[in-house]
Amino acid sequence: MENVPVRIALVDDQKLFRGGMKMILADRSDFEVVFEAKNGKQFFERLAFEPVDVVILDVEMPEMDGIETLERLRSTHDNIRVIMLTMHDSDRLISHLMELGANGFLLKDEDPDVVCEAVERVAAEGIFFRDYVSKALLKKSRNKMNSDNLIKPRISDREMEVLQLICKEFTSKEIAEKLFISYRTVEGHRRSLQEKTGSRNIVGLVMYAVQNGLV
Repeated sequence: MENVPVRIALVDDQKLFRGGMKMILADRSDFEVVFEAKNGKQFFERLAFEPVDVVILDVEMPEMDGIETLERLRSTHDNIRVIMLTMHDSDRLISHLMELGANGFLLKDEDPDVVCEAVERVAAEGIFFRDYVSKALLKKSRNKMNSDNLIKPRISDREMEVLQLICKEFTSKEIAEKLFISYRTVEGHRRSLQEKTGSRNIVGLVMYAVQNGLV
């Protein structure tokens, strides 16, 4: 039985850029570009009839930009994974997008292999971080007010191992192999970590770890 391809939507106001991105993704038999849209408004109109798994979403667009689209997605379709696209690697922008619930972040001049890796990892594990994303989150954590007086959850040694590997972009399968435990056990630790830290997803876990100096 063949695997079902990852269903993708491309949302960018530049038709030429969408065409180039579609060509990159078309090289993968496990990816399917279901539709394209030039802004958030058009995207939601198409989404009502054509469900997708992953959205590659430009930040700057007319008629509902990427930030507004991401916010609405998180309130209406939280299961859809979102990779944000931009020309600028601003620390402030990156940290803001991650706080809003983006699953990944790509610059528009990334290599094609990086784009495909991002889609693959976001679809499978819900997260894809480049070095500049981690640096942006770390910088923000250093600028935050000291929170040592807050009560922090008790995280076991094994949970800490799992959390640190998640932050290094290991998949659950890879973590299981590295720690010599089952995939189900890894998923159990991940769910426990999310409950303890109040994180909705893996992105939230990574942000918690960075902002609390755990990685």
